[in-house]
Amino acid sequence: MIVYEFGPFRLDVDRLLLQLDGASVPLGPKVVETLLALVESSGECMTKSELLARIWPEGFVEEANLIQNVYVLRKLMRAHGCTAAIETVARRGYRFTMPARRLERAQSRPSPVRRSWKPLAAASAVAMLAVLLVGGWAHGLSRENRWTTISTEQRLSTIGHFYLTMRTSYGVMRSVLFFSRAIARQPHDSADYAARASAYEIMADYHYGRSTAQADRALALADARRALSIDPSCGTAYAALGLIALNTSRPGEALVDLRRAVTLAPNDGAAREWYALALLTQGRVNEATVQLQAAQGLDPLSIATTSWLGFAAYFDRRYDDAIAYAREGLIISPQRTGLWIALGLAQEAQGQDEAAIRSFSQYGNSCRSCRAEAAALLAYAYTRLREPARAHAELAIARASAASVRPEDLLLASIALGQGADSRDGGIPGRMTAEDRILVANDPRFSQLPSVDRLRLLGRPV
Repeated sequence: MIVYEFGPFRLDVDRLLLQLDGASVPLGPKVVETLLALVESSGECMTKSELLARIWPEGFVEEANLIQNVYVLRKLMRAHGCTAAIETVARRGYRFTMPARRLERAQSRPSPVRRSWKPLAAASAVAMLAVLLVGGWAHGLSRENRWTTISTEQRLSTIGHFYLTMRTSYGVMRSVLFFSRAIARQPHDSADYAARASAYEIMADYHYGRSTAQADRALALADARRALSIDPSCGTAYAALGLIALNTSRPGEALVDLRRAVTLAPNDGAAREWYALALLTQGRVNEATVQLQAAQGLDPLSIATTSWLGFAAYFDRRYDDAIAYAREGLIISPQRTGLWIALGLAQEAQGQDEAAIRSFSQYGNSCRSCRAEAAALLAYAYTRLREPARAHAELAIARASAASVRPEDLLLASIALGQGADSRDGGIPGRMTAEDRILVANDPRFSQLPSVDRLRLLGRPV
């Protein structure tokens, strides 16, 4: 009998069974086989093609299946303190980084008949949420207490964090509901107020829900201040304040709050992600990348972090990495349609203009409000292909809905067509968001703009 031991886990090779502190962990067989393949090659990179060939020798499987298996394993490992057990090797595959001890023991009795995995595989998503709840994912319970029943407040908070990580309209609004329930039961927990503050600010930034951005932001600010009144050293509350400052064009204040958040709550992946964005507003790409990589290690499932890693790679002129991050993110979360922009920009930078046009068009088709922004990107792309008629047609579409288009993309397309800013483009830089300023400060496309136009975009004196 061959067994691998790593961290609190024990992997029985013969029975294809993963155990945690002596209790079996309900995982589908392909998920366990994925883990076994990585553990057996501990410290070495296994390419995606190698993993696909080993785990699905019958063929006819998509790469998304492998990515989903790694997703489940990372969630499980992180729930029990193994935050960076599986490392992504850009453009290649995955590496198991934990030390694993291989044990061989003689079998004293025949192996039991292998159980049918079909019902377990069908319930894998539900089982994973159960593992998170029982394992005390959000509250770091000790190993001795991991399998005891957690409190209702902890359960509500954990589910809230689960939904918040989704970053979708449905997920964020559900997170507010669960954090509110946790606060109602335990009104003196600073962490829940801080988490709800972050959720409200994300709602304001993405215009989720029916309330105005100003109303949601006021709720976020009130919750963050309430958290700090309970616990002045609540790092996640400073993270929420930093995000608010970042989204309201106060990058200097955001840097201060987010640096404090990372110091007080070094294991908060969202705080590190937002700190990275504040660094990007200052053009500090290398420092931002370090923070984003740390954030991904803390929360490998955060699609927002993966997305920004793609943009950071693009800003750093690492276009192959940017493409890899964008494609991986689209497989994990197809609804994160902004990744089509990251993919198209990196393709464009590599001279793959026709591929970039396909990516921008895909983005334009992903939602009704996306068409105008895609048109501005396409206008610039068509000028590169020396197709002025199509470029002018796309620019007209973008200008017809200028309020839905990033002002810097309108300006870039206009300059490429020899026009310059148009009065219909709206207030520049008045309409620029934090993300707009990040792009202008780092995007290689804007390095070719006259300095006067770059200063105008950044809102600095000309």
